[in-house]
Amino acid sequence: MKKITIGNRLTPYLLVCCGLLCATLVIQSNNIIQAPESNSPKAETEMDSVARQNFTAPGVATFSEITQRPLFISGREPPSIPQPIPSAPVRLPPLRLLLEGIVISPAEKVAVIFDLSSNDILPLTIGMQHQGWELTSISDTSVTFKRGEQSQQLELKE
Repeated sequence: MKKITIGNRLTPYLLVCCGLLCATLVIQSNNIIQAPESNSPKAETEMDSVARQNFTAPGVATFSEITQRPLFISGREPPSIPQPIPSAPVRLPPLRLLLEGIVISPAEKVAVIFDLSSNDILPLTIGMQHQGWELTSISDTSVTFKRGEQSQQLELKE
């Protein structure tokens, strides 16, 4: 024999409630789909057509006051145009090179440079670039690097 519990007794009541809710939904959906009956459908259609003929949409210029005054800002004043902040000149890293030697031959001039940041030895000729600096001149005891307006000279240490 099956033991009777609260869940077993509630099941038929819940089924009846679900059935009633479904029936209510069916009745309501039929009422929504059907057009409401009116006494004179011809009179309403004539009024709708007259209202549609007389209606013209306003131009965008009519709403210029609304578009110029923002809705969600207190005082409804348009925000001021932000002024560009002058940026500080970008400070590029200084030249971190040492002049280790200079090779001058009739064919070309080569500067032997030691890069302090990467611990590399670099052979550079006039016109070559390293870290944005361009080697512009090589003399017997010095070399000159240039970057934009900046110029830096490295001396050969004995």
